[in-house]
Amino acid sequence: MGPRRIRAWRAGSSVITALSIMIVGCSLPSFAPAAEPTALATSTSTEVAAEPTQTIAEATDERPTVTPPPGSPTTAANLVTLRATGNLFIRRGPGQAYNQIGYMQNGQQTIAHGRNSSGDWLYVERPDSAGNFGWVSRGIYASVEGDPLSLEVMSFEPAAPAYLRNCTFHPMRILPGDFILAEQFDAPNNQHQMNPGTYEAYDQNVEGDPLVLSPTIREGQTVDITTDGLNSFYACPG
Repeated sequence: MGPRRIRAWRAGSSVITALSIMIVGCSLPSFAPAAEPTALATSTSTEVAAEPTQTIAEATDERPTVTPPPGSPTTAANLVTLRATGNLFIRRGPGQAYNQIGYMQNGQQTIAHGRNSSGDWLYVERPDSAGNFGWVSRGIYASVEGDPLSLEVMSFEPAAPAYLRNCTFHPMRILPGDFILAEQFDAPNNQHQMNPGTYEAYDQNVEGDPLVLSPTIREGQTVDITTDGLNSFYACPG
C-alpha cells in the first residue's frame, strides 16, 4: 500500500472512531444522584414538663392496638384531624402513665376516631404504622381541626403502674423530675411511682454525684437501684 493510501486509510479510521464515540455517548442514559435518606427525628416533645426524655425511635410496645369504634365519623362534614406542631408520643392509653407505642413527627397529620371523656386525649391512627391506633394528647404540640367532642368516647383499661426503688444506703437524685429517692431503710420513701420513660439516678453521698443507673421503665415494671456510686452492691428487701 502506498504512502498516500496509508494516510487516507488512517484518516478514515479516525473519523469512524470519533463518530462511534459520539453515538455511544449520546445513547448512554443519564443518572441523577439518589436523594439522601431522611434521618428519623430524634428530638422529643412532652405532654407536661415532668415527662421523661426518650428518643421517638425507642417508642415501642408489644401490646396489640384495637380497631376504631364503628360509630366514628368519616364524612368530610364531621371529620376531626390532628396535626403535630412538634414531635409527639403516641401512647397505649390516654395518659402519661401508659407506654409510648409510636410517634408523630412535626407536621404529620392523622384522623381522630375517638376521645376520652374530657376530650383532652384523642384516639388516632398512627402515621408511623398504618392500621394501628393509639392516643395523643391535645396539648401545645397538637393542632386540631373539627369538633373533638363530636367523637365517640372510647373505653380503655387502666395503666399498669411502674415504680423505681432505691435498694442502696445512699440517697439518689432522679432526673428528669428532679427528686430525691430515699435510702433503703427509709421505706416507703425509697420507692416512687413513675411514668414510662428513661431516667437517670445520681448518688448524693459520693463526691461528684456519679450516675449509677439509667433505666428505661415500662408499664407494670419495678426497677431497682442496687449499686451505689462506690460500686457497692445491695440486695433489695423482701
